[in-house]
Amino acid sequence: MGRSRRSVLGCPILASLALLIVILPSGAAVSWGAKPTLSATSAAAQPIEITADHLEYIQGNEVYEAVGSVKIVQGPLQLTADRVTVMMLSGTLIATGHTHLKDPTSDLWADRLELDVNTDAGVITNGKLFMKESNTLVTGRLLQRFSEDHYRAKEGSFTNCDAKEGQVPAWRFTFKDMDLNAGESFYGKDVWFCVNDVPVLPLPSLNYPVQSGRKSGFLVPTVGYDNRFGMHYRQGFFWAVDPSQDITVTPDYLSNRGYGGDLEYRYVWDRNTRGQWLGTFIEDTKVGRGRALLTGAHTQKVTDTLSIRAQANLLSDPNYYNDLSNTGFLRALPSQESNINVNKRLPTGNVYLLGQYLQPLQVGGNSTFQRLPELGYSLLNVAPFDNPLVVGLDTTVVNWHRDQGFQLNRVDFMPGIGTETLNVGDVVGLTPQVRLREVYYTRGVTTAQSVHRETFWASLDATTRLTRRFNREGGGSLLHTIEPDVIYEFVPATSQSQIVQIDAVDDLPKKNLVTYKLRNRLLGMGPEGATVNWLDLTLAQSYHVGGVQTQARQFPFPDSVQYTTLSQQLQPTMVAVAGRKFSDIWARGVIGNPISTSPRDRPVSLTVDTFFDPYERNLSQWNTDLRYQHGMSWYAEVGQRYTREGNRVRRGDIWNPLSFGEVFAPTPTVQYVTAAGGVRLPYGWTVGAKTYYDLKSGVRPETDVVAVYQNPCRCWSLGLYYIQFPDRVQYNFLISLTGIGATEGVGTMLIKSILYPLLMDEKGLPWPSTTARQPIVPEAAPGGSPTMGRPY
Repeated sequence: MGRSRRSVLGCPILASLALLIVILPSGAAVSWGAKPTLSATSAAAQPIEITADHLEYIQGNEVYEAVGSVKIVQGPLQLTADRVTVMMLSGTLIATGHTHLKDPTSDLWADRLELDVNTDAGVITNGKLFMKESNTLVTGRLLQRFSEDHYRAKEGSFTNCDAKEGQVPAWRFTFKDMDLNAGESFYGKDVWFCVNDVPVLPLPSLNYPVQSGRKSGFLVPTVGYDNRFGMHYRQGFFWAVDPSQDITVTPDYLSNRGYGGDLEYRYVWDRNTRGQWLGTFIEDTKVGRGRALLTGAHTQKVTDTLSIRAQANLLSDPNYYNDLSNTGFLRALPSQESNINVNKRLPTGNVYLLGQYLQPLQVGGNSTFQRLPELGYSLLNVAPFDNPLVVGLDTTVVNWHRDQGFQLNRVDFMPGIGTETLNVGDVVGLTPQVRLREVYYTRGVTTAQSVHRETFWASLDATTRLTRRFNREGGGSLLHTIEPDVIYEFVPATSQSQIVQIDAVDDLPKKNLVTYKLRNRLLGMGPEGATVNWLDLTLAQSYHVGGVQTQARQFPFPDSVQYTTLSQQLQPTMVAVAGRKFSDIWARGVIGNPISTSPRDRPVSLTVDTFFDPYERNLSQWNTDLRYQHGMSWYAEVGQRYTREGNRVRRGDIWNPLSFGEVFAPTPTVQYVTAAGGVRLPYGWTVGAKTYYDLKSGVRPETDVVAVYQNPCRCWSLGLYYIQFPDRVQYNFLISLTGIGATEGVGTMLIKSILYPLLMDEKGLPWPSTTARQPIVPEAAPGGSPTMGRPY
């Protein structure tokens, strides 16, 4: 995770000039053509050529004098000036008059440039430096170079804003004194932030990261207002401890709620070890106590076959998210999980140790079962003795612990045997499988004696694939694929009355089921190999060969008994149902790319996910998402979710993720819609909105309105957002200065999620840039971003 240490104020340029002085020979050849030209070469460097109106070498003093339209070229390095003097004895180069020094990374203009090759010191008078990589322009009445890494400037300015010659930049910082440690940051004193050269904000001092990389310094503050929390102010300080770890400290103030802050630590200790942790604390004046959150993840690859993953999500109290979070997802969480997983890969499988803790939020309490710990072993399907038979094994041993109520242990032993796919006439592939399952419990629901259950799962899967390619005029083709699949499954009936129902291993109902699936795909193949999804349609349905379902468990709606109970039920709530031979028909169709990642994607995308009741001949579920995007000008998308009152189909089980053997107990109608869109407007504005509306209750749980302004040169932007909840509204703004950073908050990702289809990765957007505070953890922590737990 190291980074290069290039001098910011033109180290490549001045170092090359120093090399030029060193290798200039006393006996260089001078040619007299249209202009005097001096040429020199060295085995250690590229050839040097000096051209001027008048070129003179003073042998006694060993001085080169070049006067009038001087041009010095060495490879990509070029220096032009009215006059250049090179003093070989003292190792000094002096350039005066319209001095311009440039290389592939920088441009330097000055009235006078003086460089001492013996001390690496230099003085630039009335200088202006442009660094191409970071788009930074630095000016100063006097720029001093003390060493390769240390510079100072007097009475100058710097900006990352594009401005043509003679134009005033949209923003810049002016300073009276600036000190620079190359590879770190600017430190300016008596700084003013200027907009169109009008001083707006005085800053006694400022740390500013000018190069790409992780730099220590204060982050752009966040200021906002919430009609429930009051005025809000956050000011973070980012400390790049070293190239592999950083710490961010962010004090936080809510005028109507209290004060506190965040402490975030990120690290990549080596190529195999990384992590990200966030601690949040608030002294909540409304409830009269301190409240806290800890979330994060750690990943470590100990050896090539041994890895450790840990994740923490802990709150000081179950109502933390309800009171302080501005995301509906977190406020609706029934519980949250912390875990640690140690996994060891073996030549034919793996063994793991898992510890899992569920912190109840909306559901459960002291009686919640915790997986502390689980030991598991998996043997992947192997073919012993090189025969068609394959064998496998899954075994787990779990200690179920809880603070209140009895504890129990469970052993799940499941060997399996099958074959490799058997080809029938090179058309149909058959895959038979049998899995035996022995589950042992140290106690039952009402008895302290051990209980056990033996069962098995037998299946026969038949599948094939038909493909045809159609050439299109003008190049490209259409690829049509049909994939039929039929699977038969059988599980005998067993008693579950004494088995504690904790997870899917404990719920193994009988099964005598045939399920078919038919997938149709039509892909457009471009002449250059690009693919476009024209249609991806899947149909599936199950049929009960034997008896039908007579009992169903409650679906865990937020207002159901199973969902809201404070004590974990040992057996689920069951109701009588009249089962049917045929399940509802599941259909899922996708046209286009539902997630736009490029402005070249097809303008229309449609996703439809439905269940059709063949007995009532209507839809029991109907979910759609439609999106249209007109280039990068505007887009609109609508979605709806509908579930008819009655039994809800259960999709998949522990044996087969695509089967429809059961239904849940009747549930009320669910019907709501979502709508979102965005449009680019004149004068640099882009606006968008998203809303959720419950058609049944007539309530909008959340409505978001966002906007972004980008100035013409994209060197700064302003983001605005408005969030309306049933209990409060929040509005705020975000500011981004290109190359410095941006304010961060809950609105950062909100604005990005709504407007990203139109803005993509444009320059100058109100979310963090890649300059000031680059992430050192390249992948998201498991389970979501740790920052989701912040109040804002």
